[in-house]
Amino acid sequence: MEAELSDPQARIYAFINEYVREHGRPPTNREIGGAVDIQSTGHVDYHLTILEKKGYIRRERKKSRGIILMHSEPRGLRIEGTIAAGVPLDIYPDARDTLDLGEHTREYVLQVRGQSMIDDHIADGDYVLVDRDAAINDGDIVVATHTVATADAGAATLKRIYKEQDRIRLQPANSTMDPIYVSKAEWDHEWEVQGKVTAVYRRF
Repeated sequence: MEAELSDPQARIYAFINEYVREHGRPPTNREIGGAVDIQSTGHVDYHLTILEKKGYIRRERKKSRGIILMHSEPRGLRIEGTIAAGVPLDIYPDARDTLDLGEHTREYVLQVRGQSMIDDHIADGDYVLVDRDAAINDGDIVVATHTVATADAGAATLKRIYKEQDRIRLQPANSTMDPIYVSKAEWDHEWEVQGKVTAVYRRF
């Protein structure tokens, strides 16, 4: 059972929830500190450790945004926005709809925009189920996020990922479209994988 939170912990937890709803990904420690008026990232880290011990979050400490909320949506999975299957779009525009997949409590849903994955039978308007915790291998379909794109929250795209000798290839599944190539240096500093696609859902 979740334990009672102190005022700073409650404010941090509320901000994380709101940030994930708005941006489709968790905040960094620095973003949390700025939102709740805590200057020290070490102090933020302390409160996150307490939140983890009390069962509110789980952390992946090797990731700058490695916070996973431990609650589940009562009516299924929240649709957190749309994901480009073409030129990257502003990351996860605001959405409040849900998709009833109640047994999948650790994943989230994005709605596809574009035709770049059509040869993998992922069409414009489909919903993809994304697992944040899945291991990523060459050829997997992933949500790749350019964290320093010109949009306020970055930009994201849906592609198959391949790690080549000196670069990362984000490969569309559409013979009329070219892949996106990212150098390893740029990838390490400017890109993140937000999860692996594990299922596709289509409404008729």
